[in-house]
Amino acid sequence: MFSDAGVKGQQLTKQAASGRKVALLLPLSGPGETKRIAQAMKQAAELALTDTGGSGVTLITKDSGGNAGTAQAAAQAALNEGAELILGPLLAPEVQAVKTVAQGRANVIAFSSQIGVAGEGTYLMSFLPEEEVANVVRYAASQGKRNVALLYPQTQYGANVQTALNRAAGSSGVQVVASQPFARGQSSAAAAQRIAQDLNDPSRGINALLIPEGGEALRSLSGALEQNGITPEKVKVLGTGLWDDNVTRTTPIAQGGWYAGVAPDMVQRFDSKYSSVYGANPPRIASLAYDAVSLAAGLARKGDFSSTAITDAGGFQGQNGLFRFRSNGVIERSLSILEMTPNGPQVVAQSPSRFGAGF
Repeated sequence: MFSDAGVKGQQLTKQAASGRKVALLLPLSGPGETKRIAQAMKQAAELALTDTGGSGVTLITKDSGGNAGTAQAAAQAALNEGAELILGPLLAPEVQAVKTVAQGRANVIAFSSQIGVAGEGTYLMSFLPEEEVANVVRYAASQGKRNVALLYPQTQYGANVQTALNRAAGSSGVQVVASQPFARGQSSAAAAQRIAQDLNDPSRGINALLIPEGGEALRSLSGALEQNGITPEKVKVLGTGLWDDNVTRTTPIAQGGWYAGVAPDMVQRFDSKYSSVYGANPPRIASLAYDAVSLAAGLARKGDFSSTAITDAGGFQGQNGLFRFRSNGVIERSLSILEMTPNGPQVVAQSPSRFGAGF
């Protein structure tokens, strides 16, 4: 089946030879896990090209190497070959380097989750913690959870979540009552104990706790919180996309907790589509490459790769649901609210069918 898909991809490339050229930059020679993810994204992109029937797009795939220098050279080569739109690269330093080359020549739809590299013709097709936090905080507020505490890692991701929570709180009528950072790789028990003191204090009135961690890191925090009297029955726990993890499903503190994400049935549909061709389930991020190529094909049909077309206020439908790009290059997604159960996440609030509606 894989061979058939490869033949189809070659046929489509030939059929689209006169189409508009779109570059795909991925760190195909990057280290370890980066290389594996990049390969899966490349395959997802080729699958999208097959599913769209080519749509007048010629895909120019380049190795961005996982570093700024290689990515910049790859972008320059693609532009020299006539690329009118660049999809990728993946890592923030790569994106920043490509941005300097592409600015004024071609728009970039990259896969980094660092919003600092967005803007000036660079748009982020990614899963952003800022969007997830905004969605789950709005929902929590609608359910009466208006006094929130934060237990977060001392990482860039954690800092992004803290900023996003403060911003979302201001617009949702929520108060951030307590905040406690902790260092990854070190004992988190002390941080859990400190936040537990706030949660156990009736005068603070805290009824929700945001923990932007998943997997074994969340399991460790869960044990420490339980030892200090914090359970899902005592406080509603909120999470981020890091909860999309098999370990989190069986982590006690996450049970009944909420986070914003893509509905499980949509995730399963893409996984089935991909695995039927390539024989393995894809990493979640592979779906972004599929959506980026599908978007490029749609823009090519309209003959328009401009910023105006990319920032269409109505948005676009993808494998992960409805999305659109703001003028600052940051993506906005229509996300479902999920509740964690031992059998995995269940939808408690469907994603809005249009922007400006619901959560």
